[in-house]
Amino acid sequence: MTIRAALLDLHRALVEEERREHEKTLGRLSGGEFLQALISDPVFAWLRPLTTLIVRLEELDAPDADVLAAARALVSDDAEFRRRCTALVQRSPDVAFAYAAARRALK
Repeated sequence: MTIRAALLDLHRALVEEERREHEKTLGRLSGGEFLQALISDPVFAWLRPLTTLIVRLEELDAPDADVLAAARALVSDDAEFRRRCTALVQRSPDVAFAYAAARRALK
């Protein structure tokens, strides 16, 4: 699995799980409403660095050293990201598998 694919899978799993939790609290949202919340709601701010990395990967033919270092730092060292991921890993097998695959791809 490529780094890009692994990070996309992780992002998808995290967003889906966060959406389920968000909708339990606030009720069902349309796709557009959820996208707006994902972009602007501070609750989802912790996901933005991952989104930014994926966009950077999309712009490159192959991941460069800076993007790889940023991805490794986010997944391994960023305290907020790891705390949130750990909570979601414990709730969702999809997140657990995607997080493990992303960590493997970044080694």
